[in-house]
Order: sequence, then structure tokens, then C-alpha cells
Amino acid sequence: MNLTSKVPKIELILHPHQILDLDGTQHRMAIECRGGVIWVTHSGENQDYMLRAGRRYVSTTKGR
Repeated sequence: MNLTSKVPKIELILHPHQILDLDGTQHRMAIECRGGVIWVTHSGENQDYMLRAGRRYVSTTKGR
């Protein structure tokens, strides 16, 4: 049985206070924090999300 995901995965290492703007044309993008804290702001959402290590955000809408 092949359990390999067909969804591309990219690992990024950000410096403190670094901003990354992702083009959200892909539906259901997931962001996972492996260390530190990530502040996620997603257009189309009514709130921001603070992710700490081990937490994950999965978008439900398209947008930046």
C-alpha cells in the first residue's frame, strides 16, 4: 500500500519577524508550526490565528 501524499509539501524556515505572503489560489492549504509561533492572517477569514509548535491551520477558503 502506498501512503505517500500526492499534495506538494514545502518546508520553510522563517527568521523572527519575517513576513511571508502566500498566494492562496490553492484551496485547503495547510500551515503547520514546528517551532516558535506563527501568526496567520487569511483574507476571507474573520479572525487571525496564532500557531505554536505542533499546531496547524487548514484554510477553508481561497485567498491570500
